[in-house]
Amino acid sequence: MKHLTVIAHPNPESFGSSLVKELYNHLIDKGDEAHIRNLYQTGFNPVLSSEDFSSFADNRTPNDIKTEQEYIKWADHVIFVYPVWWGGMPAILKGYIDRVFAEGFAYEYTANGVNGLLSPRKGSVICTTGESSENYKKIHDAMRVISSEVIFKFVGMEPYKQLFYGAVPSVSNEVRASYIQNVKEEF
Repeated sequence: MKHLTVIAHPNPESFGSSLVKELYNHLIDKGDEAHIRNLYQTGFNPVLSSEDFSSFADNRTPNDIKTEQEYIKWADHVIFVYPVWWGGMPAILKGYIDRVFAEGFAYEYTANGVNGLLSPRKGSVICTTGESSENYKKIHDAMRVISSEVIFKFVGMEPYKQLFYGAVPSVSNEVRASYIQNVKEEF
């Protein structure tokens, strides 16, 4: 299987960044192929501009979007990894979805409604929070619906895993290690 992990955390020393490295090594060790796209390290521009719309209308996809779309096309499984900020994903990841999952690439409008174009890929989400998972229960439930129904199913992807790890800054190293172990077991 070919896995694309898209991470949206500005700190390369964060727990989320460590988790992504461990996940990558796990996937490679089990014989899968994997790529990591770190949106902050690549300098991805998350702003969907009027020029983007003009380019899409003229069938000219901007190069930065085309690069990311090639990674999506390559993958069987797309994994978004990010910290929960203000009850949702960081703006850079939302902008990635806005720009990369564009009409004509990720979906199309038909006489019968929307047709997702990214089938048969799977989509997963791994989130970290500063608060405990218990305090974030309602937010996690809402985020599951947004990830599964609003993003993945809309573009034809099969929702696969949605994992949430709470209180990351305040739990022990042993708990953080158990989070990483759980991710390996899930994938």
